[in-house]
Amino acid sequence: MIQESPLIIPVFDLVICLSQAVDLVSPLVADHHKRTAQIAYGLGMQMKLPEAELHDLIIAAALHDVGGLTCKDRLLTLDFEYQDPYGHSIMGYLLLKTFSPFRVPADIVRFHHVPWMNGEGAVFDGLPVPRTSHILQLADRVAVLLDVNRDVLEQVDGVLEKIRSQAGERFVPEQVQALEALAEKEAFWLDAVYLQHLNVLSRRLRWEEMHITEDEFFGLTNLFRRIIDFRSQFTASHSAGVAAAAELLANRCGFSITDCRMIHLAGLMHDLGKLAVPAEILEKPDKLTREEFAVMRRHTYYTFHLLEPLKVLDVIRIWASFHHERMDGHGYPFHLVENELPLGSRIVSVADIFTALTEDRPYRKGMSGEKAYRVLSDAASQHRLDREVVDVLSEHLDEVDEARRIAQASALDEYHKFIATAEELTVKV
Repeated sequence: MIQESPLIIPVFDLVICLSQAVDLVSPLVADHHKRTAQIAYGLGMQMKLPEAELHDLIIAAALHDVGGLTCKDRLLTLDFEYQDPYGHSIMGYLLLKTFSPFRVPADIVRFHHVPWMNGEGAVFDGLPVPRTSHILQLADRVAVLLDVNRDVLEQVDGVLEKIRSQAGERFVPEQVQALEALAEKEAFWLDAVYLQHLNVLSRRLRWEEMHITEDEFFGLTNLFRRIIDFRSQFTASHSAGVAAAAELLANRCGFSITDCRMIHLAGLMHDLGKLAVPAEILEKPDKLTREEFAVMRRHTYYTFHLLEPLKVLDVIRIWASFHHERMDGHGYPFHLVENELPLGSRIVSVADIFTALTEDRPYRKGMSGEKAYRVLSDAASQHRLDREVVDVLSEHLDEVDEARRIAQASALDEYHKFIATAEELTVKV
């Protein structure tokens, strides 16, 4: 078991963490989730939604473009005329529903680009569309129309005119009327533009703490892993391989069962900050330029800070985000030295390099386990990696390599099934 009792996580701390992680995909849309959540909150309050429904709406709004795993996907959604009831909406639904506490927000996200079509949009592909999906679409499109470089109050009439022109066809008329009533309050528009931190909504509403079971916890970490790795088939299995290698190494280093599970989770989440690295850099077959490597070196910094709201996961955060630090202080981004690096971080570092060397990449075949070990041993001799951890790898080389291989094969199979399911659900009509 990971814990003797359910893990307790404040709901909105988790939402903030995920929303900020997804916003790293493109700085051009970095505030869109936050703006949409503020507008959805205003609409929900105006329509007097029950508290539970309002909570689910705000969670969905804060994560509604989670299925836009590439910069191109995210930028497309900023076109006001964008209507795609499939695509990233389905991807977002499939990602979020893996974590059972997010199943209702997942359904809201699934249908948030379904047009109203004078009532026909109450049902889509034979399934009922939640009213909150239509509210989210309205909030999303209002957010797209706002130009943050202009005074927001001067834009109100133009925004309302644009929304009214599609009432009935695209938007639910009653919801448009709620927007018109709400629009009389300057504070609503100012909130949408200036309250650009989701913590504001955590104070305005009473949020419960999640008591997360072991199964739900694995669902949560797999949600993080899929968001990190599923941007490309070439990255789809990396974190799973690191997690498996790290867990086995930790076990052979004498870690408890609980700490072995925690280091497995650190392995799954270690590359969270790579959401800020463009796919063309991640998949580049040639040596990175100086500028590209500078972009790459940011990712562990982002991992460190993205997980900060989740204080209960601090051990995982430390083990995960220090995996590019080195014993001699020449790693990145904090340049920590040997006595500042916990053993868990040293193990994840060895597991990450070993997995990177042995896995196939689009531009090369993976090394043998023996050849990868020699590379790691040379690094340990230069005091960049922990010699004792590398020696443990040597003693259990075939076992670690097999665990890594099995985990990666399983993750790659999962990725292909995920994409096949998404394609099955997005058959164009």
